[in-house]
Amino acid sequence: MKRKYFVILSIIVLSGFFLSCNSVLGSQPVVGEDDEYSKDIEINKGGEFYWTVYRNSSLNYAIAVETTGLTGWSYSISPSSFVLSEDNQYEIVYLKFKVPKYPDNEKKTGTVKFVFRELNSTKKETIEKNFAINIFGVYEGKENTILSGINNPLPSPLNNPYGALILNIVIWLIIALIIYLIIKYILFALAKKTKTKFDDAVVEIIKKPILFLVVLYGFIVSIIQFGINIGYKASLFQLYYFATVLVSIFVIYKVFNELLEEITIKKGGEKSNFGTVLKPVLKKVGIVVIIIGGLIFGLNAIGIEVTAILAGAGVMGLVLAFAAQDTLSNYFSGMHLLLDRPFKIGDVIVLESGEYCRVESVGMRSTKLYSLFEHELIVLPNNTVANQKIVNIVQPDTKIRNKIEVSVAYGSDIEKVKKILNEVAMDNPDTIHDEGFEPLVRFTEFGDSGLKFVIIFWVNDVMNQWKAKSEIRSEIDARFRKEGITIPFPQRTVWLKGEEKVKKSIDKK
Repeated sequence: MKRKYFVILSIIVLSGFFLSCNSVLGSQPVVGEDDEYSKDIEINKGGEFYWTVYRNSSLNYAIAVETTGLTGWSYSISPSSFVLSEDNQYEIVYLKFKVPKYPDNEKKTGTVKFVFRELNSTKKETIEKNFAINIFGVYEGKENTILSGINNPLPSPLNNPYGALILNIVIWLIIALIIYLIIKYILFALAKKTKTKFDDAVVEIIKKPILFLVVLYGFIVSIIQFGINIGYKASLFQLYYFATVLVSIFVIYKVFNELLEEITIKKGGEKSNFGTVLKPVLKKVGIVVIIIGGLIFGLNAIGIEVTAILAGAGVMGLVLAFAAQDTLSNYFSGMHLLLDRPFKIGDVIVLESGEYCRVESVGMRSTKLYSLFEHELIVLPNNTVANQKIVNIVQPDTKIRNKIEVSVAYGSDIEKVKKILNEVAMDNPDTIHDEGFEPLVRFTEFGDSGLKFVIIFWVNDVMNQWKAKSEIRSEIDARFRKEGITIPFPQRTVWLKGEEKVKKSIDKK
């Protein structure tokens, strides 16, 4: 009986021992390899690896995932941390990556580390999984070949990569020369047949840059077929793309300048409103846009991430906008004046203050006005000019209407006065006599000192209005003197209260 109990007890103890060993040895999660971990990926293309992490016991684990070996690449791990529990028995971990435009090697290897920590414990264990990326793409070229496919036809001792390199360079120089001659003679001859000079200038601008880019491309392609490392190949193409961007910026800027010149000619030449005002503004804005846009495109082309740069530039732009509100207000007001064109250079305007000014220039920040009466140069901020009432007295034309008020003594012949005023206005050389613009004389009111008339007339040029009014006033005075018509001066009769009583008391004395 005792022996029976001893056997049962032994079985229970051994079973507990084996169960505890199993819970310790087999409790760690398992990382399953469910994917291919050596992949061929083309340059500038993306790919991914994935692993499945299984919960292998009743224990709960917190898992953190890290990777090494992809420095300088764009990649992400998802999820980078998670928990395996009763409710989450497994998790699929993805490593997504993108091969850069200019990789430094033909193969990239790395490691993904899974760090396990049992909940409510500080002890950690790590499982590592390796991966490899084989890179291929546009930088490939067959060694000892001509134009990337034709076997080297040169005899020995030039039937080798060095001979192929020399032959490739010579062929590309010939191709560049042919393209240059086509542009110089055929395209230029076609451009000569057109009426405009713009296409001639464009052909002349692109001639040398295209020659340079073709020669550079041919040299790089020839070097690539020499069988060098992909990292050097990538660097050579990176150099070519950046050079292409710089040349493109130069060409676009030169073409933009020629376009402005063409528009200036059509708008009336360098002395026109477009040539003196709008052209300089567009030129400054154009060079900023072309250079900044070209550099952003160039940085992106050579594999430099510009998102952070653009974000920083946006923040900096907001800071500068707040710091330079007045300057920006003047700048955009200047653009408004140039585009809306309420006046042009040389126009005479009247400001709200009553000053007569001639417009001298409209700049990026201020407008320069010449005061006709004070002989002074007035410089006003553009936003001040744009936000006030301005009367352009030379638009829609240079004619201007004026009036002169005249008073004659009571008892004067009204018809005779009207006839004299009309004749004086008609005889002045600066007044307009055309139909609809004839001088008008009106009897306006019975004044305190005399009869009031007004003569309304048009002057042919706004700048002659003061001269015309002066001459007409002088002639009116002369004619009135000759005809015996009196121009009364203001006078009043004052009656003093009690005047008779004072007079009587004086007589008695």
